[in-house]
Amino acid sequence: MAIDGAASESVAEVRRRWGKLYSVRTSSGRTFLVLKDALGERYLKTDTALAAEDLETLAGPLARTAGMALAYRLLAARDRTEREIRSALEKEGIVTPEVVGDVLDTLRRQGYLDDRRLASSFVRFTLGHKPSGPHLLRRKLRAAGVREEVIEEEIGEDLPPERERELALGLARRRLKGAKDRAQAVRRIHGLLSRRGFSDRIVNDICAAILRGTISGENDEED
Repeated sequence: MAIDGAASESVAEVRRRWGKLYSVRTSSGRTFLVLKDALGERYLKTDTALAAEDLETLAGPLARTAGMALAYRLLAARDRTEREIRSALEKEGIVTPEVVGDVLDTLRRQGYLDDRRLASSFVRFTLGHKPSGPHLLRRKLRAAGVREEVIEEEIGEDLPPERERELALGLARRRLKGAKDRAQAVRRIHGLLSRRGFSDRIVNDICAAILRGTISGENDEED
């Protein structure tokens, strides 16, 4: 894991990121994430000269320690996918393949990286706090890096068609309540349900029912 071009490097800038995690930029523009501990503290002073072995230490053992600390910090807030952890490490300059792989392998062994658990938690939380349709849920989970088969299984389990319609209908009734112009209300409801990712068939059926007058106020039932 040798690093070339280490003839006259030094620490140019040190910035605190979170807690005991610091970003260290060298005179050549390289960036490393360092945990302030017995081994890392010496690199947290500007103008510190860096030999080749120092750069290897920063990119190797110290990067692994800092990477684990960063990952734990992120996971403490919520579950993350492997892609999200990998991206966070890369953003902080942790890019050595062996280090990234070791961090991810360790997190998997410890049970922290579980796409299925993340997808299930996300779907249930979203449906409970901001009712949404399958299209929006898919987009969000794909962006996070969840595998396609996991996405479909979790959405299929927690959002069958009858529940999707129930959620969409609840949103529509709340928006319709008190509306004086039904046609204008339908346009707004159609836009809202579409943005929330509900299926076109359900959106169109609900809007057609509103125009027919079979759906009206928040607590009314369809004929």
